[in-house]
Amino acid sequence: MKQELPILVLVASLLLPGVGLTIDDRVKKEQELEEVRLRIQKLRSVIDDDVEQRDTVTARLRDIERLLGSVRRNLNNLRTERESTEARRAALIEQKNQRTAELLRERDGLAGQLRAAYVNGREERIKLLLNQRDPAVIGRQSVYYRYFTESRVRRIAKVEETLSELSRIEVEVAAESQRLAELEQRRAGELVSLEEARGKRKAIVIALEKRIQTGGSQLSGLQRQEQALVNLLEELARVLAEFPVESQQPFIELKGQLGWPARGELLGDFGKPRSGRSMKWNGVLIGAERGAQVRAIAHGRVAYSDWLPGLGLLLVIEHGDGYLSLYGHNERLDRSAGDWVDAGEVLGTVGDSGGQPQPALYFEIRHQRAPVNPHPWFARGVSPEPR
Repeated sequence: MKQELPILVLVASLLLPGVGLTIDDRVKKEQELEEVRLRIQKLRSVIDDDVEQRDTVTARLRDIERLLGSVRRNLNNLRTERESTEARRAALIEQKNQRTAELLRERDGLAGQLRAAYVNGREERIKLLLNQRDPAVIGRQSVYYRYFTESRVRRIAKVEETLSELSRIEVEVAAESQRLAELEQRRAGELVSLEEARGKRKAIVIALEKRIQTGGSQLSGLQRQEQALVNLLEELARVLAEFPVESQQPFIELKGQLGWPARGELLGDFGKPRSGRSMKWNGVLIGAERGAQVRAIAHGRVAYSDWLPGLGLLLVIEHGDGYLSLYGHNERLDRSAGDWVDAGEVLGTVGDSGGQPQPALYFEIRHQRAPVNPHPWFARGVSPEPR
């Protein structure tokens, strides 16, 4: 058995991030992560400046959709916190009910003993000694009496302990109830903010649509958005060149085995014409229910998690060996730049950010920054199986 331990440690060090690292290695990893985040933050500032210089309406859309994403993330956190608090409160109430039942049983038992003591009179032991002549009988009765008295004392102590426990539980239940009330109040405030932001976003989207209809070109807008994504990926490649992703399994080996980040109707497909015949889709647009979970297709590091023109709230994951996966038009983003994620981990939820007319997820796979057909990478089609 002792010989197996080094093998288990070796396997754990290969599979679990951070296992087997020295303190210096951990510090170095943390410093690397912080450096990655700082560099991406600078890149975000550059993108923001560029958007504001080019288009104030788009900048307003960016700000309001960032706010919406933040509010929705806060609401999701509040929901999780509320569920946890309600579970704790329910457990405390159940514990209180159990203690109350124990208290009633102990009180009933103690009441029976007290009634017996009352019937026998106050001087039970003296009467016992005076009424018995056989020493053996007296000794046996004395032992019974001692057991009876000790049982009574234990039950009294048990009642006192249960009463004290009930008082503590009631204090904790009151505290959890107060916390639930505070959470509900915070949730109400966030919902007000959400409704206000939705109204502002709707007005901005209408303004953008009117501009396109009256004098703007949808094609030129799509071309600018595509160029913004190309610029982002080029900058990310430069920023993160010093911090390559070391994947547990080469991404190329996962081809044909992956699960889609979301399931739904295929609204736009790779290589098909987009906006007439001048542009083509570089990925797929998956129509899904608003708020549906968006999941990572494979292990990797979040390279970008923020807003980008045309794609709205966008998340980009590095998978190593030059492979990236992109997730756009999210309603909210649950992971930040620099975070490590595993296959199937929730990244955010489906939305319509970026000025989209309906909830959908835009998804791409890129290699060396060039888009590749995503379909061969997945074990089955993107649309759910018919029921």
